[in-house]
Amino acid sequence: MTSALKQSTKWLAQQTLGRIPAPASRLTGKLALDGGTPVRDTRLRPWAGSDNHSRTTWVAHVGPAMRQVFLSGSEGLPQTKQKEMARRFADYCGCKHALMLPHGTDALRFALSAVFDHDGLDYGGEVIVPNLSFIASATCALDRRFGVALVDVDPGTLNLDPQRVEEAIIPGKTKAIIPVHQFGQPANMTALTDIAKKHGLKIIEDAAQAHGAVWESGPVGSLGDAAGFSFQSAKNLTCGEGGMLTTNDKDIFDRAYMLHNAGRLPETGSRWEHATLGWNCRPTEYQAALLLHRFGQFERQQETRAKNFKRLRELMREVKCLEPLAEHPGMKKHGMYMFVLRYKSEHCGGISLEEFMRAAGAEGAPLNRCYAHTIADQPAMKSLMARHPDYFRALPTPVSDKAAQEIIYIGANVFLGTERDMEDIAAAVRKIEKAKSREQK
Repeated sequence: MTSALKQSTKWLAQQTLGRIPAPASRLTGKLALDGGTPVRDTRLRPWAGSDNHSRTTWVAHVGPAMRQVFLSGSEGLPQTKQKEMARRFADYCGCKHALMLPHGTDALRFALSAVFDHDGLDYGGEVIVPNLSFIASATCALDRRFGVALVDVDPGTLNLDPQRVEEAIIPGKTKAIIPVHQFGQPANMTALTDIAKKHGLKIIEDAAQAHGAVWESGPVGSLGDAAGFSFQSAKNLTCGEGGMLTTNDKDIFDRAYMLHNAGRLPETGSRWEHATLGWNCRPTEYQAALLLHRFGQFERQQETRAKNFKRLRELMREVKCLEPLAEHPGMKKHGMYMFVLRYKSEHCGGISLEEFMRAAGAEGAPLNRCYAHTIADQPAMKSLMARHPDYFRALPTPVSDKAAQEIIYIGANVFLGTERDMEDIAAAVRKIEKAKSREQK
């Protein structure tokens, strides 16, 4: 059977058999892991995904945009579409300047270099980073020869804990704070900004997961000295790989521009003149063209996600074994990158997280393991700490350590679905919780 025929057969099954009402026994009967009917047969009723890859989208929008770039002969410089996307994204974030880059990690490492006018050829001081985050939150600093102090997170939100930050500051050594807007929820920027001002520190926001998130004082990306966003393939706004640096400081922007364009001056630099140290970290016009299209759909998609995020939080009140993260009252808008939950084995018959995840997968629930290690526990970091101890301070992080053993998540695109989808997720969790609790008795 050809690939096209397989796809057509699969689509037909989903449109016919997938619409037949499922039996009520799927909700309360034997667990699928034990031979029962799953709450959701994802072969017939797959979870929602974005419409970014539909044939209609390609024919009507993305294909013509790519063709235009191809026929223009300008696939890189002079960065016409990249600059257009950067202007639109800066406006969206309430910033004066933005620079499109190949990756979110590039945005963070160039932000650090540009904020301090630091070429990375000698030690730059120490940066405070949450120990619970994607590894790039720390490696962006190490790449620029800054040391990292890995500190603990808030027990409720799992964002950087301001109290632990202030305790970690070493006058003269600590230079900056990198608050990560974890899973789409803004960090406590009010408290962190006060701490930074008090101690003369800079703030570089890691907004890789938080497109569109808003804190009480404004949109993320505009709350520190500079910020880095990611457009990697799993993000809510994506072009496969990409990043964006935002700032309200023209000098920071100019330095970042030179870093990404082989050291050339922003407005007057010639091709063969290099005013400062820099690299070729320019993305292509194809990435920018794709982002421009998807950015036009972004707010509509976020509205759908917000509605379903809210509904699932309501439904999860009916279960005890999974607990959604707290939402800080200073948050005005969630970026909705991940819906993160803590697993409580004591409310699920004492079974391990791994056993719970197997049961959830069998029921068709779209649950995934989140960070299984803190940054300090990553093999790469352990090796680096042993070889370069002067670049690391791993402070006690009991909250992060515990979270790494119990957090799971539902990805952003699932929330582009329907209320019924949210009900199926909650139903799968309820079914497992009740079954395992009965077994314990």
